[in-house]
Amino acid sequence: MKKYLYYLMPLSLLLILGSCFYTSEPYIPRPDPWLCSINADGTGFRMIKKVDLSFGTTGFWDIYMTKDDRIIFYGEKLWISETDTIRPIQITPDNLTLIHRPSRLSQSPDGSKLFFAADKNIYQLSYPDYKLTQLTTQSIRWLRNPIVSDLGNYLTYSSNGFGYPTKETEYMYWHNLITGESDIIPSPDTVSFNPSYSEIENYVYYEKAGLLRSKLDGSDRSTVDSRGGSMYPYSMFSISKDQRYVAHLFNTTYNNYFIRVFDKESESGINLPVKNDHASRFIGVMCKDVNRVFYVSPGYPEKLHVYYLDTGEDTVILQSNSELSLAEFINIAPTWDGSKVYFYAFVMVY
Repeated sequence: MKKYLYYLMPLSLLLILGSCFYTSEPYIPRPDPWLCSINADGTGFRMIKKVDLSFGTTGFWDIYMTKDDRIIFYGEKLWISETDTIRPIQITPDNLTLIHRPSRLSQSPDGSKLFFAADKNIYQLSYPDYKLTQLTTQSIRWLRNPIVSDLGNYLTYSSNGFGYPTKETEYMYWHNLITGESDIIPSPDTVSFNPSYSEIENYVYYEKAGLLRSKLDGSDRSTVDSRGGSMYPYSMFSISKDQRYVAHLFNTTYNNYFIRVFDKESESGINLPVKNDHASRFIGVMCKDVNRVFYVSPGYPEKLHVYYLDTGEDTVILQSNSELSLAEFINIAPTWDGSKVYFYAFVMVY
């Protein structure tokens, strides 16, 4: 009898321990990363492709839309795909490695040229024939963050490196895409970011402490918006097609970031709370051809907004509901006309 009791005791213990691991509670699946899209009016939500191990969030850092509504994936290389069936095709050579911060892909006003930084230099890629042209020949400093001008004849960018006495610097440059001429944009500051040239106004706008502007030769320097400003380049910085609005960064505290939309006509600005992924990237994008900003507000649950610059209307177009869980937005890419936005997010349908 004692022998049977000896074997029964460990068996009972196993049954007790097993009850701790096997419960009657239903299994709740975790959200998965999906490429999705939705119309600007909140209709037409679509889950397009689930991220897999061979391609997805581990393979790129941002997404962009072309003028003809194809999607570009920006990672160490550039890939492009139709949006109905996601079959990415690599369009940059294997011997180029694109710069991560910021993940800036600038496109000419007609959509025929793509500009990006890779391996310390600035490159131009024609579209849709993908002819590659190296625009700079830098070997010491890191050139980055190219921004094409409003009329498409100039490119501005900055360079990161160190100057005397071993101090990190960020200088600004311009490049004439017609003549090939280029030069530095003089500034009394050794660190200036996000230069964007308006050919119509003949001013280059950029950030330091606030939003500033000057001529390409550094003259006529003034402060446009005393609020906001940044200490690093980022791809959210942009100017609207009509040159009226500037979207730049503003943070009141270390963790509270805003899209600062400044209206040059009224000389006033509004602040839109925006999600920061803590990698110098902010989930907000101004449309190329219309005065709209799509952005993700921080907090839980995260919400996808569209803000109409001309009317001040701010609309939530997607958030978690009884049928859909949106755990986290990763990045967004609106179409040029602002009618639709593509995005990556962790999604689960109930």
